[in-house]
Amino acid sequence: MKKFIKIISCIVAPVVAVCAFLTGCKKCGKDVETPAGEIMQDFEVAPTQEARYEEYTKSALAEYMLVANQHLKEDDEGVDSENEEVQAAAKTAAAKLFAYACYNERHLDRYAYFSNQEGKTDLGDTGGKGLAIKQEYFLRVNENDNSCGYRYFYTLKKVIEASGTIKTFKSKFESAKLRFTDQTDILYRFQGDNLRVGAKHEVLGCELLDCDWKTDKSDWGKHELQVKKRDFIAPENIEEDIQRWAGVDISGQDCGTIHANINILAENIMEYAMILEEGEGDGYLVVMMMDTDVANGDEASLKMLRQANGSNNCVWRKDGGDTGLTIAFRIWGNGLFRMYRTVECWYGSIVGTKGTVSSETEVYYSYSDRDCDMTENLAMLEKAKAAVG
Repeated sequence: MKKFIKIISCIVAPVVAVCAFLTGCKKCGKDVETPAGEIMQDFEVAPTQEARYEEYTKSALAEYMLVANQHLKEDDEGVDSENEEVQAAAKTAAAKLFAYACYNERHLDRYAYFSNQEGKTDLGDTGGKGLAIKQEYFLRVNENDNSCGYRYFYTLKKVIEASGTIKTFKSKFESAKLRFTDQTDILYRFQGDNLRVGAKHEVLGCELLDCDWKTDKSDWGKHELQVKKRDFIAPENIEEDIQRWAGVDISGQDCGTIHANINILAENIMEYAMILEEGEGDGYLVVMMMDTDVANGDEASLKMLRQANGSNNCVWRKDGGDTGLTIAFRIWGNGLFRMYRTVECWYGSIVGTKGTVSSETEVYYSYSDRDCDMTENLAMLEKAKAAVG
């Protein structure tokens, strides 16, 4: 149990302490001037949008609380989270809450998220070691009666430290890509160069990556899928949907919904779970530790892990006795994500050499009109179109 307490402390502390206020990229490339506005300003502002799975979220919480309230600690010190019956109820509820939060995104009018990932790669004494940062920003406005749909999505990857083989193949680990879907089904691509580490964000605590954007004229203005809300997946069919899209390359597509590369609804895949209420109706904090052996035996989970990391044989690995994958997430009262954090370790082939990768990822959400305003992004796109001709 001490192991669980230690892991939970490391996972939960950053989750409850962080309030994100992120600054947008203000640099410009040869033919692209990026928006100078700030992003994720309303990270801690409760969403006004409805959550499609709200009733199912509340039902899962009610079922858990029915059991939890029967097993309270002495002196009114809260729920006995280690009780066997409470653990069984917590695992079931936590899995549903995470799945519903993911699948809620299919039906939102608009939302934005920012992701920061730090990963360490160890290929042994001869292969070398590396430290890399990956940051993503995603803004989606779905098609409705008053406007067409838009997607604005960039990914920046930067190697901070490298030695041995990793240093030799450093360029394979670095990239800067921006994808913009406009006019409902037209895709515009941008490539970044002069990738660099910017100033450390005072609140978030991470250094923001920066680059100079240029239009990718070789892959510009192609037709793609329409940006609109997707079909509703009934709760009892979510696991089947997870399995259906497991391992599919979803880049540029509109498929795949579950996050963290895990079939969260697979039987016995969770080793430990804890659910805590945040304030009066403010939402919930949930911590889940995956069973590495079960996860490595689940076909859908392995497909997702391997596709996401470009390794055809990687598996989760317990590092120093800790779990191979732990997820902590916060949801609003209606079940929408506030944020989630994953800590994982896997072992497998990387650039032709077997090694271990350990990473920590934090993803923050916003649903406000201000953070989901496409005005400046669309202005940037129009200038880019004019430059391409």
